Amino acid sequence: MLIPHLMFAHMLADYALQTNWLVSKKSEGWFGLLLHGGTVGFMSLFALAPYIDDVWFPLVVMVAIHTLQDYLKVHFGPQLKVHAFFPYMADQVLHYGLILVIQAWAGGSLSPKPAHAEILFMWVGTAVIFVTRYYEVTWWANWLDMIPYMNRWRVFGYAERIAMMTLAVAGLWIVAPLCIVPRLFVSYRIGAPIWQQRRGMLEMGLGVVVSVLTGLGLRLV
Repeated sequence: MLIPHLMFAHMLADYALQTNWLVSKKSEGWFGLLLHGGTVGFMSLFALAPYIDDVWFPLVVMVAIHTLQDYLKVHFGPQLKVHAFFPYMADQVLHYGLILVIQAWAGGSLSPKPAHAEILFMWVGTAVIFVTRYYEVTWWANWLDMIPYMNRWRVFGYAERIAMMTLAVAGLWIVAPLCIVPRLFVSYRIGAPIWQQRRGMLEMGLGVVVSVLTGLGLRLV
């Protein structure tokens, strides 16, 4: 199975390793697009290094298509006259679809077959990035008024969501929402209670849902 490995590589390249500088360079020309495409390729090779003889050509094709998809999003997305969230999500759906195509193409040819522990490691890495950088970028980075809030509470948000996901994996999902209590307490102490902030409550509530559901998904794995 290639999906967990390619999802982990995608999360690393598109979120953990894609800085604001690189995002701006992608919109300026091919240098940024190729640099990002190279990062996607390197992370994919890193995740699938033991199977490189079986997957190198499908990965080359995947990187080329991924880079082309990013080019289309960057250069034609603004012309659609819609909120940036929609071209972004369309681009992500296409990336995930491409991963499924690569799985159908080469996923059955891996030798030796990935061990269960290896697959679990890839899914855990994917999930950690999903509840931190992916969550932050996907839901809030396109709303400029949320950026100061995210920057202020980033450490709390990351810790909360990882802790809630971990509790859900352990079967303790019912108590997972209690992980938001420290942030609520600190916000009260500094005179800016989050329960009085509409966007703050929405961000925190969605974080609870995303983290618990991700943890339950990992538990099934």
